[in-house]
Amino acid sequence: MLTTDQDTALLGLLEEVTRAANEADRVIDAGRLALGAVCRLTGWSVGHLCVPIRPQDTTFVSAGIWTGDVGDFPTLRAVSSSTVFPPGVGLVGRVAATGRPAWTADASVEPGFLRHGAGPDLGVGSAAAFAITGRQGVAAVLEFLDRHPQVPDERLLGVMADLGVQLGRVADREEVNARLAAGAHHLAQVISASVEAFVSMTADGTIEEWNHAAERTFGISREEALGRRLVDLIVPPRLRGAYHDGVARFLANGTGQVGGQRLEATAWRDGAEFPVELVVWTAQDGDRVQFHAFLHDISDRQRAEQALRGAYRQEKHTVEQLTELDRVKDDFIDTISHELRTPLTSIAGYLEVLTEGDAGPVPPVQQRMLHTIGRNVGRMRELVADLSVVNGAETRPLALVLEPISLPYLISRTVDAVTPIAQLRQQHITTQIEAGVDVLASDPDHLARAIQALLSNAVKFSPDGAPILLRATAAEDSVWIAVTDRGAGIHAADQVRIFERFYRTEAATRDAAQGAGLGLTIARLVVEAHGGRLTVRSAPGQGSTFTIQLPVRPVTER
Repeated sequence: MLTTDQDTALLGLLEEVTRAANEADRVIDAGRLALGAVCRLTGWSVGHLCVPIRPQDTTFVSAGIWTGDVGDFPTLRAVSSSTVFPPGVGLVGRVAATGRPAWTADASVEPGFLRHGAGPDLGVGSAAAFAITGRQGVAAVLEFLDRHPQVPDERLLGVMADLGVQLGRVADREEVNARLAAGAHHLAQVISASVEAFVSMTADGTIEEWNHAAERTFGISREEALGRRLVDLIVPPRLRGAYHDGVARFLANGTGQVGGQRLEATAWRDGAEFPVELVVWTAQDGDRVQFHAFLHDISDRQRAEQALRGAYRQEKHTVEQLTELDRVKDDFIDTISHELRTPLTSIAGYLEVLTEGDAGPVPPVQQRMLHTIGRNVGRMRELVADLSVVNGAETRPLALVLEPISLPYLISRTVDAVTPIAQLRQQHITTQIEAGVDVLASDPDHLARAIQALLSNAVKFSPDGAPILLRATAAEDSVWIAVTDRGAGIHAADQVRIFERFYRTEAATRDAAQGAGLGLTIARLVVEAHGGRLTVRSAPGQGSTFTIQLPVRPVTER
């Protein structure tokens, strides 16, 4: 096949194809150069390039690229344009499947030469082919054809194998470039669709990228922005000097770099400044420096933060005022409670003198009046005491003096204190004390006050003649004291607030029931000071049950 000095021709062929492999960026371009070099330096009549039908496919078709005496093979060219070369079928298919060069000495009698079955004489005597092989496999097949049969040349086949490896670098480079291009395209799509403004510029400040969010943020179209200086578009006039100094300092020695940090700055739009949050980073390719930045308008956020700070200051001021009012109120209640005790004590003393006749005989009618006055003085003294207890509990724990007491005796004494009020309404208080309820470490005065508050509440909100039950039980390490009435019951909405001080249910307000709304509050404070719990179970129309649960503990515990 070679008609001149073979070593010189083969060496020239390797050099020319190596140069093509170094310079070309696409397999098709490198293949075209290789086809011409092989035909020129080895004497083959024509060269033909075949490529996969689609990327990474193993079925090949003509790329439509020919070199040499193409005009002498019109039928071959026409048939090749429509021929598909499956893996392993035909000369091209075999080379594509194995990656190794192949040679058909006499194509006119070779059954594997696929295109001879297409009809008229193709004018092909012999054929050879080699593959361009990269990391991903065979990227192209270079086919060479001649008019006359040729004996396979092993040296040339070896050179063809080397050429395929050399040209494989182009395939690898093209694959890398394709991936880079795909990545760049994807990145460009992400940047374009980003909700944050993206701006890219050269070292001299010329804008090279400006996404849709930048258009919305600054009111400047991409076409208007590209090619203009960034400092003139979005940097406030008063800051442009500092901007230039900062860029120059960075380009000179790299100082002042803020890459990757999220910062707040001031930008320029429609002749006015506005706050932005931005991230800036640099990219360098040789001597070429680019600046990139994501920016986000934070005007709304800053307004919201300012409003929140203002609301916080107002809330803090309001809390301070309420705290001061609460302190004044506590001082007022303490003062009033103290001031009321003295006249009430005096009234009670003179009332006792009158009722006992020490000041002279008292007619029966006046006796009834004095008794009424006495009851109301008692109510006043209890109210003053309640106010003192509740007001003191706001600032300090309720002080208890624990001692061993007979709980049945304490309950009996408390029931006796409430019975006269219940009898005025024909109500009967029944007491059930089960076995095991005996001595309990508690503050007798405070505990009696809590039980009395529950009994008074039951009397107050039960109809005339209704029964009231007080039941005491003991189990394990606790004692339960439950007061049950058959009154109107309490709505669920009221139950969650029933133990708040001064809270009165809608029914209590409607029926003008006596009381300041402190009895249940004091009962809760007393029970919790003992380490127990006070709960209520009620439903409208079904009465109520208030239950005290107290722990059984040694008398020395405080």
